[in-house]
Amino acid sequence: MNDHPEWNESYYFNLHDHSEGVTVFMRIGNKPNKNEKSVFLFVIEKDRICGIRNAVPCDNEHKACSGLVFTDNPDGTWHISYKGPLFDVRAKEPVPLMSAMDIAWNPVNPVMDYHDCVDAKGEAMSAQTASEHFEQFGIAKGKLTVGDRNYEINATGERDKSEGVRDWGAPKMWMWLNSVYGTDTGFNATKLCTQMGDVDAGFYGTAKGNDPVVKIDIDVQYDKGMPAGYDMVMHGKSGKEYSVKAKIIGKAVLPMQGSKDMMLVETISETVMDGRTGYGIAEFLVPAPKQ
Repeated sequence: MNDHPEWNESYYFNLHDHSEGVTVFMRIGNKPNKNEKSVFLFVIEKDRICGIRNAVPCDNEHKACSGLVFTDNPDGTWHISYKGPLFDVRAKEPVPLMSAMDIAWNPVNPVMDYHDCVDAKGEAMSAQTASEHFEQFGIAKGKLTVGDRNYEINATGERDKSEGVRDWGAPKMWMWLNSVYGTDTGFNATKLCTQMGDVDAGFYGTAKGNDPVVKIDIDVQYDKGMPAGYDMVMHGKSGKEYSVKAKIIGKAVLPMQGSKDMMLVETISETVMDGRTGYGIAEFLVPAPKQ
């Protein structure tokens, strides 16, 4: 930790249950130098998007905020819980939908340290976007209630933990992509575009280990200015290449807290790799349309 006002400690989880048609993504961030702890939690259902955002002063509970709690266990598993309101973000006059979540999150691959993906130059270029970054995919099971809707969750997803200065205005753009195949194989691909150049990172992971991603070639397709799919080749540190073809099957567009110039597009992606179909979140940080 340093004394920069934007120094941040962040905990993030997502999960996708394709049979239920439900995707959840959530984050708790701590900025002690600004005495600010923030939270977001969004649920994408088949016909609506419900969520909540809030910010409160910092306290000693770094992994709990406004009813959302991440509990890490000694065996590497996590418990995710929430109790409180969510709001239909598309409603003209949103009303609170009392909601709850009780999820057991079990890791599959070893934790991936992004220092294994980049050299000293890459570390320097990513210094303003959380220099300490760890990723892992897993299996999520439990219950989710949104208003009068109840879901039995049997999902896969991704988590990350990051520390460092997080200045949302520093990157020109980023893509943060992940997908899980069955319950045994997953990937993460991160491309960060800065004034000094691009930084590529990520992993191809199984229970046996991770192949760090050191280079990403990607072609993103757009429809009316929104991401519609992508074709990608990830180059592993091992020398192996991993080809992925993806289409976007759902999305949520969020203005960025702390930056009026950037916009976050959270999408649900259906991907194909080695003949297997997987699902995950593809996140795009892009410049907001000029007013």
